[in-house]
Amino acid sequence: NKLLLAINEGKIIDGHSPALAGNALNAYAACKIRTDHECTTVEEMLDRLSRGLYILLREGSACQNLRTLLKAVTPANSRRCLLCSDDRQPETILRLGHIDNHLRICVEEGISPIVAIQMASLNAAECYGLHDRGAIAPGLRADIVLLDDLNDFCVHQVYVKGEEVAR
Repeated sequence: NKLLLAINEGKIIDGHSPALAGNALNAYAACKIRTDHECTTVEEMLDRLSRGLYILLREGSACQNLRTLLKAVTPANSRRCLLCSDDRQPETILRLGHIDNHLRICVEEGISPIVAIQMASLNAAECYGLHDRGAIAPGLRADIVLLDDLNDFCVHQVYVKGEEVAR
């Protein structure tokens, strides 16, 4: 009933599908569940990608599998991969950072900085139907993060709706 209500209301359905495989995973995908962020192995990730799901990649405070799952990211499937901050405790954010930490890990693991930024911005915006953001282009919200470089992802300035909010 919850799925039907969400579908009828045009809502995006996030999901968790730990240990699902085969016909059970087919049924999960057929229910219009768009995402999964419970993959722990490359095989699980590829299985879900083959069914059209978006995969949310995380390096949380408890679940730390970003490095493992990045091994499955390719130029052919990177547009279905998102960086997410699920399971990131404030202490971890203060010590290691937030999405900036995920970006550094991506680059350390051989992902192009541009692809990594895309997974943190455009891919996420498209997955969640945020059509007014995720890229820098005329007519889009001017949410912009200026970085010192594309290796450390040290933030220099932040703009929200075109207004500077942090330096």
